[in-house]
Amino acid sequence: MPKGFTQPARLKGGPLTVGSAAAACLIMVSAPAAQSAPAPGTAHVAVSNPVYPTPGQPATSEPSAEGEPTTVEKGDDDLRVATLHAGLTASDPEDSDPLDALIGELAGGNHSEARTVAETAQINQPDVLVLTGVSYDEDGRIAEILKNQYLASGQNGQAGQEYSHVFTAPTNSGIDSGVDLDGDGTVGGPGDAMGYGQYPGEEGIIIFSKEPLDTDGARTFREFLWQDLPGSSLQDEDFTQAEESILRLASTTLWDVPVLVEDGEPVHLIATATAAPEDPGPLEEIRSEDMAQLISDYVSSEAWYLYDDEGAEGGLAPGADAVVVGEPSLSEETGLDRLTDHPVLEDPEPEAVTETELLSRSGPVAQTDGTATRWVDGGEDQRASVVLPSSGLDVSGSGIFWPGEGEFGYETVDPSDPRSLEDRLVWLDITSEG
Repeated sequence: MPKGFTQPARLKGGPLTVGSAAAACLIMVSAPAAQSAPAPGTAHVAVSNPVYPTPGQPATSEPSAEGEPTTVEKGDDDLRVATLHAGLTASDPEDSDPLDALIGELAGGNHSEARTVAETAQINQPDVLVLTGVSYDEDGRIAEILKNQYLASGQNGQAGQEYSHVFTAPTNSGIDSGVDLDGDGTVGGPGDAMGYGQYPGEEGIIIFSKEPLDTDGARTFREFLWQDLPGSSLQDEDFTQAEESILRLASTTLWDVPVLVEDGEPVHLIATATAAPEDPGPLEEIRSEDMAQLISDYVSSEAWYLYDDEGAEGGLAPGADAVVVGEPSLSEETGLDRLTDHPVLEDPEPEAVTETELLSRSGPVAQTDGTATRWVDGGEDQRASVVLPSSGLDVSGSGIFWPGEGEFGYETVDPSDPRSLEDRLVWLDITSEG
């Protein structure tokens, strides 16, 4: 029985563990040589000879002598867990094979947004990186390319980061349900998928880790039915019995992947993300709220009703260390507050590591939030990504990578830069008790 579970997990087939022995033989072929990592405390210092200069940027991103650091030194015994919505999906969802087209765009290491994702990770150097908003392919080629051609290859003067352990698994996003879930009178399209998506696998998750992952003990809950959540909001919706019998709760997926910490107890990554149209409707909102309820029950050892994709029942054992990571809800009003206010979890309320005044950010002053992780053009900043530790963990620091204009790394978040991201990396440092 995996440590920290109330029931045995018998995961055999679904997830692809790129860090496993069999997959490693494939993934290490033609892997570029990673640059050596800088010494602790120098995360914001650029190396002099980058593997690739970033298109449209100078050959080095070394900060000026007056520049303020936009990262924080990680303690030698700390485990840094970070998450970022990468937005790496097919540029043309209506392509005859959008996944193959995306793989072709990523291959070669010159995809501008993927390079910004990698540069952001290299600047902050997390031990565990959870990327959401990345398409899933069953052969794991996207995870392999990101690992070898982006994260391990220095971007814009940064040192490549070697993530020896990778975990990914299928998502509900874009999987055809076969019924008219959105009530538009036709069957098919993103609104009729198990989770919103314009093609199968559009919105997925990948975990990259420098520490070993207990992939044999990992659990996935992608197939858990919405109607099986006690007191679910589904009963208030106008679905037929047949539709309720197939509709899953997770719009993407929900995972529990233990990180094996040296001389310490495993830290369970409770990873999830949402998939919804640009303007979510009432159905997406109540689904988000119910998903937050499930996660709350899981981390508080009250998910007696839950079954994973292999049929094992139950949630975390009382006292097990866990971190809820990713995008667990659409907004604070649709479930996130249920997690941030949960007595079993701690909300570190991270803010940007910057000397720039919050009100100096692009956008209306009244629409700026200190804990936001997503910049919205013409709208209010959103807190979309979180890293929430269980209350028993010793947290030494947290933050959001959102440099101000003129500060180191600003080009990765500059709204006027075409390669910048709309989302920001959020991180948490856990101190080992070993």
